[in-house]
Amino acid sequence: MRTISYALILTVNLMSVSVNLQANASERLLADNPALHSVSTSATAMTAHSANTIEAVLLARSTNTLNSQLALKPSIWFSASGQLSERALGLYAAIELAEKNRIAVDDLRSQLQGTLTLEQFEQAHFSVLEQLIKRFSIGQISQGIDPLWKHPAPLFDLQTVRAEILASSSLFTALADRLPKHADYIALLSAYEKLRSLDAEPPKVVFVDYLKQGDVQPTIAQVRARLSWLGYAATDAVSELAPNLYDQQLAQQVRLFQNDHGLDQDAVIGPDTLRWLNLAADERRTIITTVLERWRWLSRDLGQEYLLVNIPGFEVQYFAESHPVQRYTSISGRPTRPTSSFSARIEQLVVNPDWTVPKRILLRDLVPKILSSSDYLEQQGMQAQRLIAGRWQTVANDSVNWQALTWSDQDIRVQQAPSAHNALGQIKFHMPNAHAIYLHDTPSKSLFSDTSRAFSSGCIRVKGVADLARTLMHEKSTQLEQSLLQTETQWIRLPNPVPVYLVYNRAWVDAKGHLQFRDDIYNADKALSKALKSMLKNSHLAER
Repeated sequence: MRTISYALILTVNLMSVSVNLQANASERLLADNPALHSVSTSATAMTAHSANTIEAVLLARSTNTLNSQLALKPSIWFSASGQLSERALGLYAAIELAEKNRIAVDDLRSQLQGTLTLEQFEQAHFSVLEQLIKRFSIGQISQGIDPLWKHPAPLFDLQTVRAEILASSSLFTALADRLPKHADYIALLSAYEKLRSLDAEPPKVVFVDYLKQGDVQPTIAQVRARLSWLGYAATDAVSELAPNLYDQQLAQQVRLFQNDHGLDQDAVIGPDTLRWLNLAADERRTIITTVLERWRWLSRDLGQEYLLVNIPGFEVQYFAESHPVQRYTSISGRPTRPTSSFSARIEQLVVNPDWTVPKRILLRDLVPKILSSSDYLEQQGMQAQRLIAGRWQTVANDSVNWQALTWSDQDIRVQQAPSAHNALGQIKFHMPNAHAIYLHDTPSKSLFSDTSRAFSSGCIRVKGVADLARTLMHEKSTQLEQSLLQTETQWIRLPNPVPVYLVYNRAWVDAKGHLQFRDDIYNADKALSKALKSMLKNSHLAER
């Protein structure tokens, strides 16, 4: 294939009739697809470039005796007459859809716009298609960047998927189907666009002193300005006359803001409230971008009935027929003992469970307490056990040399009997997994009243655990109700195993349509957000 010079391409750019026909075709394709709406501008530009490249080759052939005798070999990307195919137009539209989903695309545009021969043209289009398949299907950043993320990558075979997409009636639709369809993901896309449309950002508020209702301070007017900028109704007739007065209307909006950011709803404006209030729009968009990537890491089919556990959101959602039905307050692992993100299945309920203390908790927590109080184990209803002849047998608590106990001592364990003080509470949801993490009740129910609830040693404690158990049992809850009235341990199999997905989503849109943000309690988003910014830094997608 003869290389086409830039000068020749510039000349052919003047041949606007053919190019405009191609652009119009692209616009029609985009207009017919409601998922895209306003994404046609760049797609049209790419269409024009591709049409120009093909026209340049045709013109070169017409001015070369040898080449003019050769017909243009049709491709899946263009016809023998040089007309761009629907697949090519669909590919350009998919690039714009990627941009809407916060997926880097500048490198893809560069590949397409750097072609000078038909061979390069075809190679670039196939390469871009494969990159879109990967980024839509499994995300653009490797899951390994978050050591706490233990979900398996969505299964797919690139060559098989590529063949299916190329054989589909609509390349664009087939590619779009690779993206998450979960309502939470779609809602975050809309929230991101709203943040992009915000007016110029007001000045940040400097902390001088705590502000509460009734105070009169110049900074209160700045608080009003930033709340209004974020969409809160922070101004009224009173504020117009007294902008520096912390009145009742402002206090109400501050409480709403605090609720939307996981803060104590006391209407007191202190460092924590100002930290979130001063968060710039681009920083908010970065959090959303990171959560969108995490959604692309998850399986597309979560099932009809499942539990979604939001670790930094301290919430468990029950989904039925793929829709959220109930929400439960929860407690997650503390930063020094973080809860991993993974998936499992609840197969059985354990009513009045005993608790075999995990080795790390035994060594780190219990041994120091045992050494400081000789009857600590008895007070907690705990009993030492020793592995003898392949069986765990009860031994006297004072027969164990607790001070010398190490990780290598695999023949000693401690078990807590069922009781009101048992660490697992009255119900444990048995979900076999490699992380020894479960959902369960707790005797320390007062901790649920805190707004930030990273207190556990890794497991998820659930408020209203009996109601959740009844929900999962459906109409077969009679055995559960009888077991709750007794004291011995009973195992109850669910009518159907229920999948559980533990995720690390710091942003979501709640049932009332409010955009929620939460702290990065494990500092788990730092590396991921940095990597995403690096991918997007040269793109107009980059935060600015």
